[in-house]
Amino acid sequence: MRESLVMLIETMGYPARGFATAGAFHRTYLRQWPGCLVLDVRLPGKSGVELYEQLVREEKRLPVIFITAHADVTTAVAAMKTGAIEFLEKPFDRQTLLERIERALALDADWRRRQANFDAIDARIARLNGRDRETLQFILAGESNKVMAARLFISERAVEMRRAVIMRKVGVSSLAELIDVAVTHRLLAEISTVSDVAR
Repeated sequence: MRESLVMLIETMGYPARGFATAGAFHRTYLRQWPGCLVLDVRLPGKSGVELYEQLVREEKRLPVIFITAHADVTTAVAAMKTGAIEFLEKPFDRQTLLERIERALALDADWRRRQANFDAIDARIARLNGRDRETLQFILAGESNKVMAARLFISERAVEMRRAVIMRKVGVSSLAELIDVAVTHRLLAEISTVSDVAR
């Protein structure tokens, strides 16, 4: 079945690789590999659902299509809770599998694009020290230099200098651009947190 499935996927135009056990896949897979996982629920040793739960815990995010000859409601619900995008009962037709794989690959590409965007912004924000971040919070709150100076116990000139340092570290040339980057970073971080909880 595994060899036939690999051959079928390859005839659809996608590179594929088969693994006999959950452990064999887990020992080999690297999170930077794009793709999707077509995963049998019943495997020797660790089950397919147990493997995917382990991948989720390790933050190895990968769209999965569960397949089984023993479909039941409990297993399907458990699979979906781990993040599965589909649950197919054998035998399934070629077109259905192709559609699910294409959808899974599109989802994987979207996840990776969003993660790359967040990582790039996160790296810029990570250059800020505690004092910079404190000042940035006042900037995002729309406080004037005078108010910031009073709350930070520094001069207005010092506030301007801090803002210039923050802009240089983040790599922006205007206050509007700084606010845009900081707000985007906050939103992406919140989305990432919500996605992690949902998984």
